[in-house]
Amino acid sequence: MIAGATRGIGLALVRALARAWQPTGRVYLTARRPQDGESAVAALAGEGLHVDWLPFDLGDPASPAALAAALHARHGGLDVAVLNGAYAPRADVPASEDARPMIEANNHGTLRFLRAVAPILNENARLVIVASGFGTLASLPESLRPLFDTTRHGPDAINAAMDRYVAAAEAGTAQAAGWPAWVNIPSKLGQVAVTRSFAREYAGNRANPAGVLINAACPGLTLTDATREFMDTVFKGRAAQTPDEAARDLVWLCTLPPGSRTPYAELVRHRQVLPFGD
Repeated sequence: MIAGATRGIGLALVRALARAWQPTGRVYLTARRPQDGESAVAALAGEGLHVDWLPFDLGDPASPAALAAALHARHGGLDVAVLNGAYAPRADVPASEDARPMIEANNHGTLRFLRAVAPILNENARLVIVASGFGTLASLPESLRPLFDTTRHGPDAINAAMDRYVAAAEAGTAQAAGWPAWVNIPSKLGQVAVTRSFAREYAGNRANPAGVLINAACPGLTLTDATREFMDTVFKGRAAQTPDEAARDLVWLCTLPPGSRTPYAELVRHRQVLPFGD
Protein backbone atom coordinates (compact mmCIF):
# COMPACT_ATOMS: atom_id res chain seq x y z
CA MET A 1 0.00 0.00 0.00
CA ILE A 2 1.38 3.36 -1.08
CA ALA A 3 -0.26 6.33 0.64
CA GLY A 4 -0.19 9.51 -1.39
CA ALA A 5 0.36 8.04 -4.83
CA THR A 6 -1.77 9.64 -7.51
CA ARG A 7 1.17 11.40 -9.14
CA GLY A 8 4.92 11.95 -8.98
CA ILE A 9 7.12 9.58 -7.00
CA GLY A 10 4.19 7.81 -5.35
CA LEU A 11 2.57 6.89 -8.64
CA ALA A 12 5.92 5.78 -10.07
CA LEU A 13 6.43 3.54 -7.04
CA VAL A 14 2.97 2.02 -7.42
CA ARG A 15 3.70 1.33 -11.08
CA ALA A 16 7.03 -0.32 -10.32
CA LEU A 17 5.65 -2.53 -7.54
CA ALA A 18 2.59 -3.51 -9.57
CA ARG A 19 4.84 -4.60 -12.42
CA ALA A 20 7.06 -6.56 -10.06
CA TRP A 21 4.22 -8.34 -8.25
CA GLN A 22 1.65 -9.00 -10.97
CA PRO A 23 -0.40 -11.09 -11.36
CA THR A 24 -0.65 -12.39 -7.78
CA GLY A 25 0.25 -9.32 -5.72
CA ARG A 26 -2.27 -6.65 -4.83
CA VAL A 27 -1.14 -3.01 -4.73
CA TYR A 28 -3.20 -0.15 -3.30
CA LEU A 29 -2.68 3.55 -3.73
CA THR A 30 -4.47 6.22 -1.74
CA ALA A 31 -6.01 9.53 -2.72
CA ARG A 32 -7.67 12.42 -0.92
CA ARG A 33 -10.14 12.95 -3.75
CA PRO A 34 -12.06 10.09 -5.42
CA GLN A 35 -11.51 11.51 -8.88
CA ASP A 36 -7.73 11.44 -8.36
CA GLY A 37 -7.78 7.85 -7.17
CA GLU A 38 -10.01 6.71 -10.00
CA SER A 39 -7.92 8.56 -12.58
CA ALA A 40 -4.67 6.99 -11.34
CA VAL A 41 -6.15 3.51 -11.30
CA ALA A 42 -7.54 3.97 -14.82
CA ALA A 43 -4.20 5.23 -16.13
CA LEU A 44 -2.39 2.21 -14.70
CA ALA A 45 -5.06 -0.12 -16.08
CA GLY A 46 -4.26 1.32 -19.50
CA GLU A 47 -0.70 0.04 -18.93
CA GLY A 48 -1.99 -3.43 -18.10
CA LEU A 49 -1.58 -3.00 -14.33
CA HIS A 50 -4.36 -3.83 -11.89
CA VAL A 51 -4.22 -1.51 -8.89
CA ASP A 52 -6.88 -0.55 -6.35
CA TRP A 53 -7.33 2.68 -4.42
CA LEU A 54 -8.58 3.73 -1.00
CA PRO A 55 -9.34 7.16 0.47
CA PHE A 56 -6.75 8.72 2.77
CA ASP A 57 -6.05 12.25 3.98
CA LEU A 58 -2.82 12.76 5.92
CA GLY A 59 -4.24 15.85 7.60
CA ASP A 60 -7.38 14.08 8.87
CA PRO A 61 -6.78 12.58 12.34
CA ALA A 62 -9.28 9.76 11.70
CA SER A 63 -8.01 8.78 8.26
CA PRO A 64 -5.00 6.53 9.10
CA ALA A 65 -7.08 4.28 11.36
CA ALA A 66 -9.84 4.04 8.74
CA LEU A 67 -7.29 3.12 6.06
CA ALA A 68 -5.69 0.45 8.25
CA ALA A 69 -9.09 -0.98 9.17
CA ALA A 70 -10.10 -1.26 5.52
CA LEU A 71 -6.88 -3.03 4.57
CA HIS A 72 -7.07 -5.36 7.55
CA ALA A 73 -10.66 -6.29 6.73
CA ARG A 74 -9.75 -7.08 3.12
CA HIS A 75 -6.41 -8.82 3.55
CA GLY A 76 -5.65 -9.41 7.21
CA GLY A 77 -2.26 -7.70 7.02
CA LEU A 78 0.28 -5.78 4.97
CA ASP A 79 3.64 -6.72 3.49
CA VAL A 80 4.59 -3.20 2.38
CA ALA A 81 3.34 0.18 3.60
CA VAL A 82 4.74 3.45 2.31
CA LEU A 83 3.75 6.96 3.33
CA ASN A 84 4.63 9.22 0.42
CA GLY A 85 2.06 11.97 0.67
CA ALA A 86 2.90 15.24 2.37
CA TYR A 87 1.78 18.82 2.73
CA ALA A 88 4.12 20.63 0.35
CA PRO A 89 5.59 24.03 1.26
CA ARG A 90 4.44 26.92 -0.87
CA ALA A 91 6.88 29.27 -2.54
CA ASP A 92 6.92 32.82 -1.15
CA VAL A 93 4.65 31.85 1.77
CA PRO A 94 6.14 32.61 5.21
CA ALA A 95 6.57 29.93 7.85
CA SER A 96 4.05 31.78 10.01
CA GLU A 97 1.34 30.72 7.53
CA ASP A 98 2.56 27.29 6.44
CA ALA A 99 3.92 25.87 9.70
CA ARG A 100 0.67 24.81 11.35
CA PRO A 101 -0.93 22.89 8.44
CA MET A 102 2.43 21.43 7.45
CA ILE A 103 3.36 20.14 10.90
CA GLU A 104 -0.17 18.85 11.51
CA ALA A 105 -0.07 16.77 8.30
CA ASN A 106 3.58 15.84 7.89
CA ASN A 107 4.54 15.32 11.52
CA HIS A 108 1.43 14.45 13.50
CA GLY A 109 0.01 12.73 10.41
CA THR A 110 3.12 10.60 10.04
CA LEU A 111 2.91 9.40 13.64
CA ARG A 112 -0.80 8.63 13.26
CA PHE A 113 0.03 6.65 10.12
CA LEU A 114 2.80 4.69 11.85
CA ARG A 115 0.59 3.84 14.80
CA ALA A 116 -2.34 2.81 12.61
CA VAL A 117 -0.39 0.67 10.17
CA ALA A 118 2.10 -1.03 12.51
CA PRO A 119 -0.47 -3.40 14.12
CA ILE A 120 -1.42 -4.92 10.75
CA LEU A 121 2.10 -5.56 9.45
CA ASN A 122 2.96 -9.14 8.51
CA GLU A 123 6.25 -10.84 9.30
CA ASN A 124 9.10 -9.38 7.23
CA ALA A 125 6.94 -6.37 6.31
CA ARG A 126 8.51 -3.14 5.12
CA LEU A 127 7.27 0.23 6.43
CA VAL A 128 8.77 3.31 4.77
CA ILE A 129 8.20 7.01 5.37
CA VAL A 130 9.30 9.09 2.37
CA ALA A 131 11.06 12.14 3.79
CA SER A 132 14.13 14.15 2.78
CA GLY A 133 17.87 14.51 3.21
CA PHE A 134 17.02 17.70 5.12
CA GLY A 135 15.89 15.41 7.93
CA THR A 136 19.13 15.16 9.92
CA LEU A 137 20.41 17.06 12.92
CA ALA A 138 22.94 18.79 10.68
CA SER A 139 20.01 20.99 9.58
CA LEU A 140 19.77 22.52 13.06
CA PRO A 141 22.07 24.57 15.29
CA GLU A 142 23.56 22.75 18.27
CA SER A 143 21.14 24.46 20.65
CA LEU A 144 18.08 22.77 19.11
CA ARG A 145 19.46 19.32 18.41
CA PRO A 146 18.71 17.82 21.85
CA LEU A 147 14.99 18.23 21.12
CA PHE A 148 15.29 15.57 18.42
CA ASP A 149 17.59 13.07 20.09
CA THR A 150 15.80 9.84 19.22
CA THR A 151 17.88 7.86 21.71
CA ARG A 152 16.23 9.86 24.51
CA HIS A 153 12.85 11.04 23.25
CA GLY A 154 9.74 9.16 22.24
CA PRO A 155 7.70 10.18 19.18
CA ASP A 156 5.18 12.20 21.20
CA ALA A 157 7.94 14.30 22.75
CA ILE A 158 9.39 14.96 19.31
CA ASN A 159 6.05 16.11 17.97
CA ALA A 160 5.62 18.30 21.04
CA ALA A 161 8.87 20.01 20.01
CA MET A 162 7.39 20.52 16.55
CA ASP A 163 4.34 22.15 18.13
CA ARG A 164 6.64 24.56 19.94
CA TYR A 165 8.26 25.33 16.60
CA VAL A 166 4.82 26.14 15.17
CA ALA A 167 4.12 28.51 18.04
CA ALA A 168 7.46 30.24 17.49
CA ALA A 169 6.89 30.50 13.73
CA GLU A 170 3.47 32.08 14.25
CA ALA A 171 4.90 34.46 16.84
CA GLY A 172 7.72 35.46 14.50
CA THR A 173 10.44 34.26 16.89
CA ALA A 174 11.47 30.98 15.21
CA GLN A 175 14.48 32.27 13.30
CA ALA A 176 15.83 34.14 16.31
CA ALA A 177 15.68 30.84 18.20
CA GLY A 178 17.76 29.16 15.49
CA TRP A 179 15.07 27.44 13.42
CA PRO A 180 15.72 27.37 9.64
CA ALA A 181 13.75 29.98 7.71
CA TRP A 182 12.25 27.44 5.29
CA VAL A 183 9.46 25.52 7.00
CA ASN A 184 10.19 22.35 5.02
CA ILE A 185 13.45 21.75 6.90
CA PRO A 186 12.05 21.54 10.47
CA SER A 187 9.12 19.50 9.17
CA LYS A 188 11.33 16.91 7.45
CA LEU A 189 13.69 16.74 10.41
CA GLY A 190 10.80 16.08 12.77
CA GLN A 191 9.33 13.50 10.40
CA VAL A 192 12.57 11.52 10.28
CA ALA A 193 13.04 11.80 14.03
CA VAL A 194 9.53 10.52 14.72
CA THR A 195 10.06 7.60 12.37
CA ARG A 196 13.35 6.65 14.05
CA SER A 197 11.90 6.98 17.54
CA PHE A 198 8.79 4.98 16.64
CA ALA A 199 10.90 2.26 15.02
CA ARG A 200 12.98 1.91 18.17
CA GLU A 201 9.86 1.53 20.28
CA TYR A 202 8.49 -1.04 17.83
CA ALA A 203 11.69 -3.09 17.95
CA GLY A 204 11.51 -3.14 21.74
CA ASN A 205 8.18 -4.99 21.76
CA ARG A 206 8.82 -8.72 21.34
CA ALA A 207 5.15 -9.32 20.59
CA ASN A 208 5.53 -7.62 17.20
CA PRO A 209 6.03 -9.75 14.07
CA ALA A 210 9.60 -10.78 13.28
CA GLY A 211 11.64 -9.31 10.48
CA VAL A 212 9.80 -6.00 10.09
CA LEU A 213 11.95 -3.12 8.83
CA ILE A 214 10.90 0.49 9.50
CA ASN A 215 12.83 3.32 7.84
CA ALA A 216 12.61 6.83 6.48
CA ALA A 217 13.74 7.39 2.90
CA CYS A 218 15.11 10.32 0.94
CA PRO A 219 14.42 9.65 -2.75
CA GLY A 220 16.83 12.39 -3.83
CA LEU A 221 15.96 15.57 -5.67
CA THR A 222 13.15 14.75 -8.08
CA LEU A 223 11.26 16.98 -10.47
CA THR A 224 7.65 16.87 -9.30
CA ASP A 225 4.80 19.32 -8.82
CA ALA A 226 6.07 19.90 -5.26
CA THR A 227 9.68 20.73 -6.23
CA ARG A 228 9.15 22.48 -9.56
CA GLU A 229 8.50 25.93 -8.07
CA PHE A 230 11.73 25.71 -6.02
CA MET A 231 14.07 24.66 -8.84
CA ASP A 232 15.19 28.26 -9.46
CA THR A 233 15.67 29.07 -5.77
CA VAL A 234 16.28 26.36 -3.17
CA PHE A 235 17.52 23.79 -5.70
CA LYS A 236 19.05 26.16 -8.25
CA GLY A 237 21.85 24.56 -10.24
CA ARG A 238 21.06 21.03 -9.09
CA ALA A 239 20.07 18.24 -11.44
CA ALA A 240 16.76 16.54 -10.68
CA GLN A 241 15.84 12.98 -11.48
CA THR A 242 12.51 11.74 -12.80
CA PRO A 243 9.90 10.10 -10.55
CA ASP A 244 10.58 6.73 -12.19
CA GLU A 245 14.28 7.09 -11.38
CA ALA A 246 13.50 8.07 -7.79
CA ALA A 247 11.23 5.05 -7.38
CA ARG A 248 14.01 2.52 -8.07
CA ASP A 249 15.73 2.90 -4.72
CA LEU A 250 12.40 3.00 -2.91
CA VAL A 251 11.49 -0.31 -4.54
CA TRP A 252 14.78 -1.72 -3.25
CA LEU A 253 13.99 -0.56 0.29
CA CYS A 254 10.44 -1.95 0.09
CA THR A 255 11.53 -5.35 -1.19
CA LEU A 256 14.59 -6.17 0.91
CA PRO A 257 14.58 -9.98 1.22
CA PRO A 258 13.10 -11.77 4.25
CA GLY A 259 15.62 -12.05 7.03
CA SER A 260 17.21 -8.66 6.34
CA ARG A 261 18.05 -6.86 9.56
CA THR A 262 19.35 -3.59 8.17
CA PRO A 263 18.76 -0.80 7.51
CA TYR A 264 16.46 -0.25 10.47
CA ALA A 265 15.29 3.04 12.03
CA GLU A 266 17.43 4.94 9.55
CA LEU A 267 17.17 7.63 6.88
CA VAL A 268 18.17 5.97 3.61
CA ARG A 269 19.11 7.70 0.36
CA HIS A 270 20.22 5.86 -2.78
CA ARG A 271 20.58 2.66 -0.71
CA GLN A 272 22.95 4.31 1.75
CA VAL A 273 22.25 5.37 5.33
CA LEU A 274 22.42 9.10 6.01
CA PRO A 275 23.70 9.53 9.59
CA PHE A 276 21.03 11.27 11.64
CA GLY A 277 23.47 12.65 14.16
CA ASP A 278 22.15 11.57 17.56
